[in-house]
Amino acid sequence: MLVFLYIYTMVTQNSLLIKLTLNRLSFIALSLLTTLFCIPVQSQDLEPRFLSSIPTGTNVAIASYGYSKGNILLDNSAPIEDLNASLNNAIFAYAHSFKLFNKLTKFDVVAPYSFAEFTGALNKIDTSTTRNGFGDPLLRISMILTGSPPLKPADFVKHEKEKFKLGVFLRVRVPVGQYDSNKLINLGSNRWAFKIGMAGSYTIKKKLIFEAHLNSWLFTKNNNYFRGNSSFQKPIYGAQFHTGYIFKPGVWIAGSIGKTFGGKIEINNVEQEIDVNNSRYGLTFAYRVAKKHTLKVVYTNGFSTRAGTDFNTFLLVYQYVWFDKK
Repeated sequence: MLVFLYIYTMVTQNSLLIKLTLNRLSFIALSLLTTLFCIPVQSQDLEPRFLSSIPTGTNVAIASYGYSKGNILLDNSAPIEDLNASLNNAIFAYAHSFKLFNKLTKFDVVAPYSFAEFTGALNKIDTSTTRNGFGDPLLRISMILTGSPPLKPADFVKHEKEKFKLGVFLRVRVPVGQYDSNKLINLGSNRWAFKIGMAGSYTIKKKLIFEAHLNSWLFTKNNNYFRGNSSFQKPIYGAQFHTGYIFKPGVWIAGSIGKTFGGKIEINNVEQEIDVNNSRYGLTFAYRVAKKHTLKVVYTNGFSTRAGTDFNTFLLVYQYVWFDKK
């Protein structure tokens, strides 16, 4: 499961940025930058095999390391140039499957910790900074509506796998990550965020899998934004498509593409001109090294980025699985 492979690319500013007197153009541009740093976490997560069937009573513990490097694109009128970021991310997660309303249901929680370095030029002045700390945790509940009944391990092994699956999910981003309203860019967002979506998949000859997702992020208002201001972001909409091939149980590969758009920003109830319109692709390889142990390698990059982060990202994921006692 790639639910936990979120690229936490949010960084902070140098004290120089705090001390500068921002004119309206600078404030709008930097406000946009602050919000865009949250977008990779919320909207560009490519997640192949989201609808994988597992028995009820399954527990999954995950530890992953991610490295991201790239630039951040803003409007040409912004006073910030040559924005770049280098990020090392540790992500820890836990998931559990169970039966709810006679449907296979999963609950997962994700806790990120980021080490980030940010460099750029503000009004032709070079500046750089680092930020280490916890980001906002994420909680999710998902349900497969059709195509995978809730079965215990003994019955799951005997069950003939169905070709078509349809599922829904709700994810919540809890605003308890590192946040300081005196700083322009933080690891935490200081706002609630809710992701709703649905996914469908079709399997051919138990080997080839086609999967599609539709989702939307909804946000609450941040009333304690930088320097006593407020910020609000309109919904971000996303779609992603995956093609996977299963070599044998526990060994598979998948290619992914994703598109996000929308998400216009309001600063003090004034709508800004730039919104999100980005496309990404990814490749995932999973290999079960032992009965309960799996390793995954992930690479993602951008097709096109109009505004926001344009990163190359590598991920190494370790996954341990166990079942509830009978």
